Amino acid sequence: MPEERIILNIGGIKYETFRSTLTSQPETLLGIMFRDQNECIKNSVNGNEYCFNRNGELFHYIMEFYRTGKLLFPTMPLWNEHLGSQITYRHLEEELDYFQINKSKLFSPLASQIAKNSIDQYISNLEQSIISNYISFNNKISLSISDKNGPDDYKEYVILTNMKEQIEKHLVETFSELNLKWECQKKYDNNNSWFKINISISSPVEKLLESGSVQSHNTFIQDPINISEEKIILNIGGKKYETFQSILTAQPETLLGTMFQDRNKNMRHPINGNEYFFDRNSEAFYYIMEFYRTGKITFPNESGKVTYKQLEEEFNYFHIPFNKSTVICSSALETIRNNFNTLILAFEELIIYCCNDLRNIITIEIRRSGATRIVETDNGCYHEKSLQKCCLPKFEGLYMFQTLNNMQTQIRNHLVKKFSDLELNWEFSSTYSQIYVSISLSFGNIYKNFK
Repeated sequence: MPEERIILNIGGIKYETFRSTLTSQPETLLGIMFRDQNECIKNSVNGNEYCFNRNGELFHYIMEFYRTGKLLFPTMPLWNEHLGSQITYRHLEEELDYFQINKSKLFSPLASQIAKNSIDQYISNLEQSIISNYISFNNKISLSISDKNGPDDYKEYVILTNMKEQIEKHLVETFSELNLKWECQKKYDNNNSWFKINISISSPVEKLLESGSVQSHNTFIQDPINISEEKIILNIGGKKYETFQSILTAQPETLLGTMFQDRNKNMRHPINGNEYFFDRNSEAFYYIMEFYRTGKITFPNESGKVTYKQLEEEFNYFHIPFNKSTVICSSALETIRNNFNTLILAFEELIIYCCNDLRNIITIEIRRSGATRIVETDNGCYHEKSLQKCCLPKFEGLYMFQTLNNMQTQIRNHLVKKFSDLELNWEFSSTYSQIYVSISLSFGNIYKNFK
C-alpha cells in the first residue's frame, strides 16, 4: 500500500511529503502531530492538506531539515515577499521555535555550515571568474587580495592564508581540461601583506579546433514525440513537473529512465492516475528536468536556494552521473561556440542584405562596449535602418567583441567558402576598443552567367 502523503499549506505555499519524513523527527511539532496516536490534534482543511499561517518561503529550509536532518541557510541574503525584507538568521530562528525544532543541536552545525558556505562561495567566485575569462579569450588572470581592503577582501585573505594549497588542488582538478596553472604568493610591503595570484588557462580556440570544426558540437537528439503520448506528472515535494514518458526513457540508465520503461511497470506507484510523487528537493529538480529535456547538465547560481552540493545529492539520487570538471568546461566551450555561430549568422545576413541591393562593399565598426555601426558602403549608406534593426544587434551580445577578435580567421574562412561565387574579400583591423570589418563582393560571375 502506498505511503500516505501529507500536504503542508504554509502561508499559501504548498509542500508535499510523506508522513514518515515528518515523524523521523519525533520531538518536533510536525513529528508529534503526525504520529498515528495523535490524530485528534491535526486540523485537516482538505483531506490530507494541513494549513499553517507561517512564512511559506522560509519553510523551504524547515522542509529540507525534515528530509535531510540538516539545517541549511542561504549563502546570500534573500528577499522575502511575506516579510517585505531580507531573510535573516532571526527570522529562521522564529520558525524553528514555532515548529519546536531543537536549535541547540542544530546551530553549532549550522554555524559550521555557514563558515563552509563562505569558503564555498569564494571558491565559486574564483570558478566563475575563470569561466568568464575563458569565454572572453583571456587566458591569464591576475588577482591581488589584501587584508586592508574591506570585509570581503579580508575574508578572502583569511581563506587563502589557511587553504591556499586546497584551493589550488581543487581548481587544478576542476579545470583540468583547461590545463589550469595556479601561482599564489604572499607579498609584504612595510606593514601590509597581500596575496598575488596568477592563473593561466589554455586558449578556447585550441580546444575548439581539436574537434576539427568550430561549429560542430554534440547535439542531444530525442525521438519525435507522439502528440497522443500520455503525459507524466512528476510531483517533487509538492511542485509538479510535466513531461512525456519518452523524454525520461531517452536516458535509460537513470532512475526515471529505468522506472518508465514499459517492462518496469512494477517500479511505478502512481498517486493519481499519471502522477508520481518523490519526496525530494523541488528546487533542485528543475536542473534534473532540464537534463532530461536537453541532455545537458547545468549548474545553478549559488546565490539561490540550491547549492552545488545539494544538486550533486539530487543527481546521485536520480542516478545521473556527472563530472563537474567536464560539465563546467563543456558549458563554457558551448557558450563560445554559440557566440561564434551567432557571429556567423550575423555576417551571413549582412552579406544577403548587400546582395539584395547589389552593393559591393560594406564596413562595420564593432566596439568592445557592444555598440555597432555601419561605417561605409559603396554609394553611401543604404537601408541603414533595416540593417540596424535586423543585422547589427547580433553583433552586440555579451563576449561578441572578444569572440570576433580571436576567431576572425575562422569566420573569414567560413564566409569565403560559403560565398565563393561572390569572390568575397575580408579585411579586418582592431584596437583595444574597436574592430573594423570590411567585406567586398563581386557580382561579375552573376552578371556574366545570367540567363
